[in-house]
Amino acid sequence: MLKKLGSYVRPYSKWVVLGMACSTAEAIFELLIPLVMADIVNIGIATADQNYILRKGVLMACMAVVSLCFGLGSAAFSSVAGQGFGAELRKAEYEQVQRFSFANIERFSTASLVTRLTNDVASVQMTTFMGMRMLVRAPTMLVTALVMALIISQRLSQVFLVVIPLLVIAVVIVIKRVGPFFTSLQGATDQLNLVVQEDLNAIRVVKSFVREAQEKEKFTQRSEKLRSMAERAFGFVVLFMPVMMILMGGTITAVMWIGGHYVWEGTLLSGDLIAFFTYMSEILMSLMMVSVVLMMLTRAIACGKRIAEVLEEKP
Repeated sequence: MLKKLGSYVRPYSKWVVLGMACSTAEAIFELLIPLVMADIVNIGIATADQNYILRKGVLMACMAVVSLCFGLGSAAFSSVAGQGFGAELRKAEYEQVQRFSFANIERFSTASLVTRLTNDVASVQMTTFMGMRMLVRAPTMLVTALVMALIISQRLSQVFLVVIPLLVIAVVIVIKRVGPFFTSLQGATDQLNLVVQEDLNAIRVVKSFVREAQEKEKFTQRSEKLRSMAERAFGFVVLFMPVMMILMGGTITAVMWIGGHYVWEGTLLSGDLIAFFTYMSEILMSLMMVSVVLMMLTRAIACGKRIAEVLEEKP
């Protein structure tokens, strides 16, 4: 599937590379800002040197502006690549459908082909866009922030030995459970589209034989099935967010409690604790972004397989 769909990204490979480069640069500049802030607290405020504080403040502002520019570039390049990939995929799929015989169309059904041309392509397209931004930015921030945190305090970094495995376990459980639901969800969308198509094509027949009530009941059944599938699929995704918030809140509390004792003992500077706290937040947010993209990727894989089936079908 990846080999089949990947060929439609090649015309936009330049934008993909530029988008990934901008995402990496944006993350690096964001992670350098806490170091400057730590210097302001440890040196500027401790010595009451206003000129030093002003110089470092201007440096922080410049770094923030540079990071913003890279962020805008990443969004622009990712949009071009994602939208272009979706357009190429829809074009190829539409041309393939035009070559189908009646036997091919009956195998997929018109409603399913419409869903594969619209809903499925939109899902893959959005995942490409988000993946170019988050799947590059998040690992860069995760690794760099973890290294910076270890440099500041190895003892305080032991907190991550508890929280990171718990987050990974939660992500694996959710993705493993959600995957089959997304496949069923797309099938339920096909069935709903089929009912709508039949009603629109045969609206005169339905009215002639006074079948409005029966058709409404049929539509309600398919709609309720789709709603049930969507609730079960996205229910696991929604439950994942409170788990993340609990783990993040527990980690923040632990770092403030343990780090506060280190500052009181004199083994850790106040500015370093602030910088460590910032890096810890970046690490947790990076894991959260990766988990969100992986859940989107789970749905995109199910949609991608459905698109590949159409592209690989022999007319």
